[in-house]
Amino acid sequence: MSYCKGLVADIDGTLTLSRSVYELSLEALAALRRAKNSGLKVALATANGLDYALALSRYLGIDSVIAENGCIIYYDGKTYRLCKEIDKQKVIETALSTGLVKESEQNRCREFDLAFYPVSEPGLAVESLKSLLGEKYAVEYSGYAIHVRPRGVDKGVGLAFICRLWGIPCNLVAVVGDSEVDVPMLKLGWGIAVGNADDRAKEAARLTVEESSGLGFAEAVDLILRGIACID
Repeated sequence: MSYCKGLVADIDGTLTLSRSVYELSLEALAALRRAKNSGLKVALATANGLDYALALSRYLGIDSVIAENGCIIYYDGKTYRLCKEIDKQKVIETALSTGLVKESEQNRCREFDLAFYPVSEPGLAVESLKSLLGEKYAVEYSGYAIHVRPRGVDKGVGLAFICRLWGIPCNLVAVVGDSEVDVPMLKLGWGIAVGNADDRAKEAARLTVEESSGLGFAEAVDLILRGIACID
C-alpha cells in the first residue's frame, strides 16, 4: 500500500527512452497508468510549453500539469500563470547574438520560459547568457535545452502550487526526475531520481533507482506502490 497521495513526473529524460531522445517509454506509460489506477493524484512537470504538455496529458488522462518549469500550472480545466511577463523578443535577440545557441521552435507558443539549443558546449552558453541577461533571469540547462525564465519561479514553486490545489502536503507527493531543473521539486516533494539522472538531481532526491529514464520511472512507481516512498 502506498503512503504517497500524489505523483509528479518529469517528462524529458524521465518518461522517455533515454536522456537524448523524445520517444516515450512504454514501460513508463504503463507505470503512469498503474499509479492512476491505484488512486494517486498524478501530474506532469515539464520545461516544455503548455501546449505540448497538454497534448500529452490529454491522451494520458492526466488533468494536472506544471509547464514552462513552473511558470504555468494547469489543473482541472483552469490555467494559472505564476511568472511575470518578459520581453520575449529582447531575450531571444540577446541569446542569439552570442552565436552559442539556436532558438527552440517552441518559443512561438511559450509565454515565460524560453528555450534554446546549445550549438557547442552547453556550460559556455549558459554562462554567457547569465552574464548578458543579468540577475533578472534564471538560466539552466535541462540536458535537452537551455531555459531562460524570470527568476523566482521553478518546478518547486509549481509543485507547491499543485499541492495546494490537490489539498495534499508536498511530503506526501512522490516526485520523479532526472535533471538540474528538477532539483527544486525533488527537494520539496519526496524526490526519486532515475538511474541516469545528473549529479545534482541525485543529490536532491531521497532515493535513486537503478534503471535509467523510462525504465527507472517504472521502477520508481513500483517502489511507490509498495510503500517505499513518502515515509521518513
